[in-house]
Amino acid sequence: MVLNITREQILAVYEAGPEAVINLINRIQAENQKIIELQAARISELEERVKSLEVTLNKNSSNSSKPPSTDTLAREKPNPKSSRIKSGKKVGGQPGHVGKTLTLVDNPDKTIVHEVKKCKNCGKNLDDKMAIDYDRRQVFDIPPVKIYVEEHKAEIKKCSCGCINIADFPEEVKFSVQYGPRITSLAVYLHDYQLIPYDRCCELLSDVCGCEISPSTLIKAENTCFEKLEPFEAEIKKLLSQSPVVHFDETGSRVNGQRYWLHVASTSQMTYYILTFRVL
Repeated sequence: MVLNITREQILAVYEAGPEAVINLINRIQAENQKIIELQAARISELEERVKSLEVTLNKNSSNSSKPPSTDTLAREKPNPKSSRIKSGKKVGGQPGHVGKTLTLVDNPDKTIVHEVKKCKNCGKNLDDKMAIDYDRRQVFDIPPVKIYVEEHKAEIKKCSCGCINIADFPEEVKFSVQYGPRITSLAVYLHDYQLIPYDRCCELLSDVCGCEISPSTLIKAENTCFEKLEPFEAEIKKLLSQSPVVHFDETGSRVNGQRYWLHVASTSQMTYYILTFRVL
């Protein structure tokens, strides 16, 4: 506690004599000493707290058991240390490696014949000469990508009894205009497997295929895919439960800014993932 002494009190102590002044000074020194001791204890407590927080903040997946998903975006991250051992082999394909180069096919989709018009030596016209052989080269490419529109017409017939009969459309044809299963499957593949964001995925489909799919349409296609995969998911869980050996693991993951556990159960032929909320 800090002593608040007024001018009048100081003058009264002065009038009381030297002993009163000495007692006042001793009292002030004692109070100051208590304040200094309390401040020192508080500073020591705060220093320990800062050290503890620094230790916690400096922990990451490389120096503790924390999963990689809990790592923060630091300004500078140490380069990951590779556990691979150098083999001493030269970079590139190794002797005996089977390459995947293109090879000529026997039945190309299109053949373009380049004619010999005249002799390169004497200049004589060769239009009336038959080719004795061909030098072949093939170019592998994809055909021009163009939206393919398939129209469905349901017949409307009137019976002699006066009844108007309309044929049924296929179950998958629900609207007057809609995207088909191939383009929606491609969209789901690009977003969910290739991890292209919604907007960029829709932009890619617009640039390459000429179709204006919106993010909401892509989300709807994902939900349809999710529902149709339910029997497949059940079969995976069934086969995993019957396997004599199954690998289990988990790691942290973030969903909408919250931490979850991503659990995995797998064998050499199948894998099952499941997310559970992580309670800290």
